[in-house]
Amino acid sequence: MTSRRKQCRFSQAALLTAATLVAMLAVGCQSAENAPPAPAPPAVSPATNQGPAAATPGAAANDASKLLDETRLPDLDGTVRSLRDRMGPKGLLVVFVDTNCPFSATAIREMSSVASVLAKQEVTSVLLNVGEPQATVERFYGQRQVGIPIIYDTGRATLKAWAVTSTPTPFLIDSAGAVAYRGNAVWADVGAAAEKSLKLPAGSLKFTVKGTGFV
Repeated sequence: MTSRRKQCRFSQAALLTAATLVAMLAVGCQSAENAPPAPAPPAVSPATNQGPAAATPGAAANDASKLLDETRLPDLDGTVRSLRDRMGPKGLLVVFVDTNCPFSATAIREMSSVASVLAKQEVTSVLLNVGEPQATVERFYGQRQVGIPIIYDTGRATLKAWAVTSTPTPFLIDSAGAVAYRGNAVWADVGAAAEKSLKLPAGSLKFTVKGTGFV
């Protein structure tokens, strides 16, 4: 079966109107290999800047230690904590998503299953929703049982700091703050990276879901 790595790329608009969403589904949700380069995310206004605005874009390429401390975002209960505080003893899986992208919807639906496998290895998981109003986030996740913590940035500062241009984008970060995986939401690939990071035998982590890399 042919494998395509599917993601939704971001436009410059901070919010999607209905017409923009239709256009995105027609031409914006495309394979990462063939998609044109996405424009840099615009700066977020101080009123909505809950993310690490001062962090250097692209700093998460190999070492996320600084960003783990700087990324302080609220959960659905309004509690603001850093990603460092949300890490498990052996690492953290952060998956960037939004409520509009159909491929994000797949990742969101499957994350409970993925998280349960990683939790047995003391790796915690969070969904990080980006670029949407608080009311949208609360309404969307209030209607779903996701099974893992949801944190969110109503602006684009966190996207810029982590150099994320499309959703879903998972980051697997080890206990030392090194990025063990960054890429597409293909859970077998995430699992292989986790096995290497945790020094587990190949094939130790078995997921019952595939992710967004298969059509």
